[in-house]
Amino acid sequence: MKFEPLNRHLVLEPIEKEVQEKQSTILVPDSYVQNKTPHETYKVVSISRDCEKMVEKNIGQYVVVDNGMVEKIKVHETTYYLLLENYVYGTFY
Repeated sequence: MKFEPLNRHLVLEPIEKEVQEKQSTILVPDSYVQNKTPHETYKVVSISRDCEKMVEKNIGQYVVVDNGMVEKIKVHETTYYLLLENYVYGTFY
């Protein structure tokens, strides 16, 4: 089954950061949530046919986006990251 985005949405893939973290023993409350950065880099997986700014050549490129606008949805045990095209700040490759 293949997911096809509609209504000017992009399907993104999060970029895993290789972070060497030291193990520390800091106790925090169970309700503590670490703040996400406001902007993040993702890889473009697919693009809706009605997108105006993003085109097929952008598939596979990396984009910088407003992280708060990325929608994480789960369909049939698969997680997709969707974003409206107007929340892309720029592309690079």
